[in-house]
Amino acid sequence: MDGAARTVGEYRLVRSLGRGGFGEVFLGETGDGARAAVKLLHASWAGDADMRRRFAAEVEQARRVSGFCIAGILDADPEAEQPWIATEYIEGPTLQASVVEEGPRSGDELQRLAVSTATALAAIHAAGVVHRDLKPDNIMLAADGPRVIDFGIARAVESTSVTASGVVGTIGYMAPEQLEGLRLTSAVDLFSWGSVMVFAATGHEAFPGPTQASRVARVLSGEPETADVPAPLAAAVRACLDKDPRQRPDAPALLDHLVTGRPLPTAGGPAVAYTAATRVEGAPAIPATRTHTRLETAPPPVEQAVEPSVEPPATDGGTRAPLTQGAYAGAGPGSAPPGEAPPYHFAGIRFTRVGALAAAMQEHWPAAVAVFGDAAELAALGSWIVGDVGDTTIDRALFRRQVRDVNLAVASFVAQARPDLPPVFRGHDASVPGLRKLFHDPRPLLTGAPMANELILLARPAVLRVMASHGTGDAAELRSLAGSLDAAERAGTAFHQELVRNLVGWRDVPARVDPALILTFLLDPALVVAPEPGIPRAEGDWIAVLWSRVEGATGAERAGYAATVYGALPTVTRLARQRAEWREREQSTRSEYARLEATVRTQKSYGTAKTCSLWIGGTSFFVGTVSGAADMPLMAALGWLTGLVAGMAFVILVVMDHSAHGDSIARARRVRHLESLPHLLPELRSGLQRMDADLARAHRIGGGSGSTAR
Repeated sequence: MDGAARTVGEYRLVRSLGRGGFGEVFLGETGDGARAAVKLLHASWAGDADMRRRFAAEVEQARRVSGFCIAGILDADPEAEQPWIATEYIEGPTLQASVVEEGPRSGDELQRLAVSTATALAAIHAAGVVHRDLKPDNIMLAADGPRVIDFGIARAVESTSVTASGVVGTIGYMAPEQLEGLRLTSAVDLFSWGSVMVFAATGHEAFPGPTQASRVARVLSGEPETADVPAPLAAAVRACLDKDPRQRPDAPALLDHLVTGRPLPTAGGPAVAYTAATRVEGAPAIPATRTHTRLETAPPPVEQAVEPSVEPPATDGGTRAPLTQGAYAGAGPGSAPPGEAPPYHFAGIRFTRVGALAAAMQEHWPAAVAVFGDAAELAALGSWIVGDVGDTTIDRALFRRQVRDVNLAVASFVAQARPDLPPVFRGHDASVPGLRKLFHDPRPLLTGAPMANELILLARPAVLRVMASHGTGDAAELRSLAGSLDAAERAGTAFHQELVRNLVGWRDVPARVDPALILTFLLDPALVVAPEPGIPRAEGDWIAVLWSRVEGATGAERAGYAATVYGALPTVTRLARQRAEWREREQSTRSEYARLEATVRTQKSYGTAKTCSLWIGGTSFFVGTVSGAADMPLMAALGWLTGLVAGMAFVILVVMDHSAHGDSIARARRVRHLESLPHLLPELRSGLQRMDADLARAHRIGGGSGSTAR
């Protein structure tokens, strides 16, 4: 869409500022020059009634938050053909861009950032809103302090934790429970805050990894890298990065700790969660204060039956299967039949057989995740399976170790108990045809749409191998896909590491090898096409050079290399823009040098002319005076007249010189600047030569010629 040719409300859309999964943000200007950030819901979403409702809710939520900590709303029209919202335009870089370009924060600057962002979270949560995508790109460093932006996926307390199309958030800044699709509270924003502070203080993510899959695994089960976070802040950061949301401080407690230095309150009790009806779960009858609450953004659990006669879902187009047959065999009302184990209750149904329970858990995945994500519930389930039922088919490790990857645990349980069922993961058909349907379009992965994170959770070799254990007709192909995904990730990561080792401009660039994109390419090799370059010419040069590595590969390596190139697009764009800026600076410096050189030359000419006129004037007056004393009137008159003309010329030259070149301080400053430019030009030329050398080395790497000179 050409933003410059459009007008929304009173705003003329000047240029695009960014694009995400829900919409695109433009710089808008009114007739009087006032600026705003205008967000338009994607045209593909505009016809979706549910998305329109979400967009309207976003406007109302953002209006409830105090404007001092976010970009305030100026105008909005959720009912427009293409809904839009205009917010305050904030001059300044994002925290992400600032840290990349200027380096990590430290000292008072880091402390101010921590306090300001914690204040913003306290205000956001006080308005009954959970942001759910706090990250460095969503923090603007305005002149009057940091501002939290992009409420595009923020949700009010009564909304769900998962959108209609998948898990929402940004890998690397999402809390474990957010990745797992568990019940969410405002504690997810505190986890994101801790991750943001690690990045701000160190320049790297709290949970780094070479691939998306490894980063997901590290968030779920690994420890954060906080060693380089300054001591005064490190304790708060570690508290916020606790895997258990109940152990994290809330925003007011965090803010109090940062401002006063008082210890963070000892956590341990269950987080208070408000439902849509503001009913407090797991809390005493006395209303809790806001300081000790968590705002719920998860849906209520699967409805629990209060009567013992609940039937299972229909399985044959509306006709309900008998409780003793089919997938739910062994599930039903009443007491267990003689000789059978006592019942286990799940989703409002009584189960007496493990296989029937596994089938129900596959169908009611969120409720199953809640069981496996709660240590007490998991222990009760293990006790029933091992002690009451005496089942010997399920791996006991599922119940005897701390579960780090809850979704994978549910999938393993279902696959072990019911290998005859079709492979399903988080409600998605995980057969090969089902995967092809899910991964048919790479655009959600490239734009950051909510479905992208859902696909990343599925696109893991361990998940594919568990799905293959269902023993369906495509089990061998699923195992092959898992192996290819492993190999492709390794190849793509090695390609990226080769670039980082050999190219100066790629130092410390994190790998963005997206396993979901790899799986998309593996399932349909026809989708492996080079990305379209942007405006800077050098961007196309970089893409062509890197893509040559893809063209020279086949199979899993080709998919891995292609995903690496797509993951490197932010770096390519940055390098291309940097080269264009440096080239422009070199040209402007050359022009400035030529202009200053001519100006200084003119200054010197004026100086010479003034000196000459002053000398001539002085000499002429002297000659006139001597001639008058010698009674030579004609000679004296000529001398005095010449001196007068020379004096007038001197005055005129002084006025002209001052008018053209300023006072002596300005002229001296101009001369010093001219003398400094010859030192700057070699630095610019050297920088451009390093960029050209990087591109040449990348060409050799892309051609597959192996390591190059370091």
